[in-house]
Amino acid sequence: MEKQELLDEIAKELENLASEKLKDFYYAIDLYAGDYDEDSIRALILKWEQLGYGDFASLFPATTKLITKLESVNDGVERSREVYAGIIASAKDALKEVKEYKIS
Repeated sequence: MEKQELLDEIAKELENLASEKLKDFYYAIDLYAGDYDEDSIRALILKWEQLGYGDFASLFPATTKLITKLESVNDGVERSREVYAGIIASAKDALKEVKEYKIS
């Protein structure tokens, strides 16, 4: 998979995350935090690393921070709407970061 294709897939997943509804978000966290589905954000990031495209964490710090937050709340405990709203807002920042990345 080419770099741009991979970034487009990550952006698509971030767009989905950024458009989640607060009331339903509790049920969707596992979809974004897990890496068992080959088109989940985490799986795509792992693929980026495996293909040798560079250190994802240093290239995309906002996206990495978002993934870390998703992993930390993926424990079956329902959080406040404010926590979920923060994650969704972070997804918008991460999406902007990914879309603004220039492939060299």
